[in-house]
Amino acid sequence: MSFESDLRDLGDPSKRLSATQLVNFSELDAIEAARFAEVWPSLPDARRLRAIEAFMELAEDNVDLNFDAVFKLALRDDSSAVRAAAVRGLEEYEARDLIAVLIDILRNDPDASVRRESAVALGRYALAAELDQLAAEDGAQVREALMEAAENVEEDERVRARAIEALGAMSGEDTDNLIESVYQEESLWLKVGAVDAIGRSCNTAWLPTVLHELENRAPEMRHAAAYAAGEIGEEEAVAPLKRLAVEDPDREVQLAAVRALGVIGGRRAKVALKSILYEGDDDLRDAVQDAMSEIEFGEDPLRQP
Repeated sequence: MSFESDLRDLGDPSKRLSATQLVNFSELDAIEAARFAEVWPSLPDARRLRAIEAFMELAEDNVDLNFDAVFKLALRDDSSAVRAAAVRGLEEYEARDLIAVLIDILRNDPDASVRRESAVALGRYALAAELDQLAAEDGAQVREALMEAAENVEEDERVRARAIEALGAMSGEDTDNLIESVYQEESLWLKVGAVDAIGRSCNTAWLPTVLHELENRAPEMRHAAAYAAGEIGEEEAVAPLKRLAVEDPDREVQLAAVRALGVIGGRRAKVALKSILYEGDDDLRDAVQDAMSEIEFGEDPLRQP
């Protein structure tokens, strides 16, 4: 079928689009993108959202498909749900032309959920800047926008939390001071964001804080602390993570603890994982085996599975 025919079907809510048709919207050229932009606004909100979600699913299943032109168009959609989904759809996009767009969304989008997704997306560029894979000017703009959002007490708490988490990848005294400041806030979401930032920093100086939060009453915080413990990578965290994997009442926290042990690696982590197989829930078996495989790969990347 032709592009125009598929486009007409896309614009007709009564028609169900097949994966074969949707694939034809991959790698749109300039003329096709312009035609797509003409039709797109006329679709009902629900159909636009479903289309974006379908494009995301297809791209996840097939790395050769590229719907970036569609996702970029949808960043300015009238529907906040579509805009948020479009930001997520660009999670593999690394070109610098998206930085200014994401910063503008973070600062000006009227919907907090979209601003939150933008902060998460800017985290990719924050990490690239830390690894010297981004121009200094671009890195400075990313840092400024994330710090501005994280420090803004008028901003939605979850947006601030995601901003400080993203900023955690960018080392520096100003980042450490901001993490400490946000961590002292009363809001659970902000505290969790600060601990997520600690994990992204991989800074061993924060380990006492992380170990303390493994005992927090809130499962969201224990989950964040488990992740952070894994990223920091110190064997001091092995025993409390093992205890969390076996005893925690929250399944997601248990799984986070098991994954963290796989990231830490080493003999003590392997012993802890074997203990979890005997002491823990059978439902953790697959996660434990994945963690063991990660450790073995780290020890010998050329080892045959």
